Amino acid sequence: MKSQIQMAYLHGENNNQEAIEKVNKTIIELIETSPLITVTENDEHVKIPYGNDGEFIIPIFTDKQELEKGLEYFRLNEMSENKVPKIVEIDYFKKIRDNPNFLGLLINIATVSYIISLNY
Repeated sequence: MKSQIQMAYLHGENNNQEAIEKVNKTIIELIETSPLITVTENDEHVKIPYGNDGEFIIPIFTDKQELEKGLEYFRLNEMSENKVPKIVEIDYFKKIRDNPNFLGLLINIATVSYIISLNY
């Protein structure tokens, strides 16, 4: 997934929207078929505000190393309290996808992060 994210950024630099959409489709396929690492807080989704209208994203991580960097990011930003790693399937996000303020998943918050919408 990390290489796909890097490809999306490269296509973005070249303003190649068609290629970005193809990469996004590949990322979504990976998300749908792989276990995902996320964090919970008091057994709830961790929602990261995005914008000023109540919109939010939910962080996921591609691997244990990215999770550790993400947890450090939370600590540095004083957001680490009660964060618990959890391995989930895409169905875990099914209910929240109906929330109009949910913008998508934030992949690897502490490194080359990427937001992918699950509204397809």
